[in-house]
Amino acid sequence: MSQVKIGDYVTGYGSGYWQLIDIKPKIATEDYVGEGIRWKKGQIIGQWAILKKCFTDKMKPRIYFSYEDIAWVKPVSDDIRKEIEKCFQDNPKHKQKFDAAEIKLRPMITNCWLDLPEEQESEFIATIQKLPAQYTMDEFWKAAKDYKKYVSNPPAKYLLNLLTYPWDMDKKANLIYSDWELTKN
Repeated sequence: MSQVKIGDYVTGYGSGYWQLIDIKPKIATEDYVGEGIRWKKGQIIGQWAILKKCFTDKMKPRIYFSYEDIAWVKPVSDDIRKEIEKCFQDNPKHKQKFDAAEIKLRPMITNCWLDLPEEQESEFIATIQKLPAQYTMDEFWKAAKDYKKYVSNPPAKYLLNLLTYPWDMDKKANLIYSDWELTKN
């Protein structure tokens, strides 16, 4: 599917130079038909590239993590690869930090606006704190069924963010969430 492999230095959607550190399947979370494209929920429709940034496009040391559709990822030229290797050789402290850096990816957010009465905020929080460590959207709303009536269009009193990664799914291709944030507007 891709002409890059784990360990390659690449460019991607974000600026600078990155190392491809992992590849995950990109799975459809719903059926889709449109503009000559069609897929079914659960079908593999691509790949996610997990990237670790090593240098800016001006070859300044930088460590950052990201993920994106692998279609955006291209191998660097031989000249750039040699320049990256030389920069690491000239800056062994950066190479050591780069190699030791713990992967920290920003989660994907599914948000929901709620016109929740303020006096029910603590009950709502107590309800969602009882959720298991991982849950699907259906499991979330089964636990919080009494609060679904407060779902609203923006702006609303509260914004609920459910956090996941696009490759964390159950066997039925439902996203699995592992954290949440509730903010009052």
